[in-house]
Amino acid sequence: MGNTSGAKYKHMLYNVSWANRKSGRKPAKALERYADLIKKQIKQGETKWIKKTMVKCQARIKKYGINQTMLDATLEKKGLKK
Repeated sequence: MGNTSGAKYKHMLYNVSWANRKSGRKPAKALERYADLIKKQIKQGETKWIKKTMVKCQARIKKYGINQTMLDATLEKKGLKK
């Protein structure tokens, strides 16, 4: 007779949420992106592109709950002290 619910597998036996696979490295990537933007800002100066991207980067950092000590540790590891 087959599976009458239309599902490809029984949901009670499997974890359906695959969100962790996609978002596992996002906070680390946000920190790396912030450090790279700071490097570019030091090298190129305050450009329009850097300003716009910094706003997006800071929003992402706020979204992931990254605090100032984590930012400072990343900048220090990259060789950029504030």
